[in-house]
Amino acid sequence: MIKGMEKTKRLLRQVGVRRQKHVKVPVIDVKKYGGLQVAIVNGKIIAEGRTWEEVLQTAQKKFPDTPLSEIRVFSVPKSLHVIYYA
Repeated sequence: MIKGMEKTKRLLRQVGVRRQKHVKVPVIDVKKYGGLQVAIVNGKIIAEGRTWEEVLQTAQKKFPDTPLSEIRVFSVPKSLHVIYYA
């Protein structure tokens, strides 16, 4: 089992796959951000907007030293209604 895991890790390194850092995602207020895109850095919402392009531009203006790989953009649903089909 351990040999298989080592082989997998070695193969992933060869193809350039890196392990992602743990991302802190805050509790997002659906009433405030529902239907919008939000940008999150270090567990904080730093920008919001209608499109992800708008959100990324705003986030880069606010935090110019933060690399794009550390900015996470999420789409917030308009509501938390669940529809069950019978």
